[in-house]
Amino acid sequence: MEENENLNNNSSTTSSTNGLAIAGFVVSIVSLFINFCGLVGLVGTILSAVGLAQVKKTNSGKGLAIAGLIIGIISIIYGIYTIITLATTLSSIF
Repeated sequence: MEENENLNNNSSTTSSTNGLAIAGFVVSIVSLFINFCGLVGLVGTILSAVGLAQVKKTNSGKGLAIAGLIIGIISIIYGIYTIITLATTLSSIF
């Protein structure tokens, strides 16, 4: 009887998704809409990277962590592009 309870407890912990992977994915998605020169994308990338490192222990949420990393990196690149474009435009005006 005790073995069944332990088995049920272990299966419930492995089925939950890694919280940092979810947070990284959500922040990376938000960074596509609210991108403060790539800073929000950087936060999403860091959260996703830490979540991906923790996936090795929990073995769940790997897809969300990888998606968060990719979207966060794209957001950072877009932020850098925005800064360069803004600097070029301002230097041509003044």
